[in-house]
Amino acid sequence: MDKKSVLLQQLTMLHNRDGWFVSFDHAVKGLTSEQASWKTGESTNSIWEIVNHLRFWNQRYLNSFKGIVTGKMEGDNDSTFINLDHLNWAETIASVVEIFREWHNAVKECEQEKLDSPVPHDSGTTWGQALSNLTIHTAYHIGQIVHIRKTQGSWGPELGVD
Repeated sequence: MDKKSVLLQQLTMLHNRDGWFVSFDHAVKGLTSEQASWKTGESTNSIWEIVNHLRFWNQRYLNSFKGIVTGKMEGDNDSTFINLDHLNWAETIASVVEIFREWHNAVKECEQEKLDSPVPHDSGTTWGQALSNLTIHTAYHIGQIVHIRKTQGSWGPELGVD
């Protein structure tokens, strides 16, 4: 299996096909905005904040991959958890789902050489490496979402990964 096929499979698994871990769609399915906003404490992130973070980084790298100038990042990584666009919960989820679709299409349509080329703002990393890191990063946060749901009681064994 070539690099492009592996990345496409990873993107699909993250978005909507359960495998060794649940997909994003499965992890957030049926969540209300109240459940998504729930936190165990002030120093922890809510599911909604985690989804904002995923939205920020996936969109930023997607824009760069497509050649859209992203500009210098305002703030630090902590600011990526904030809902800066003031989207409601349904809009936030729809936005992330659309970003995943766009990522899949962009990788599907790109030439292999693109995946071997350097990321403009990270000269030591190729696009293939960056996408691999981005998928691992997203999978990590999907795991956090499931853990938070288990802690709050909104994840039952019927949903899997018990």
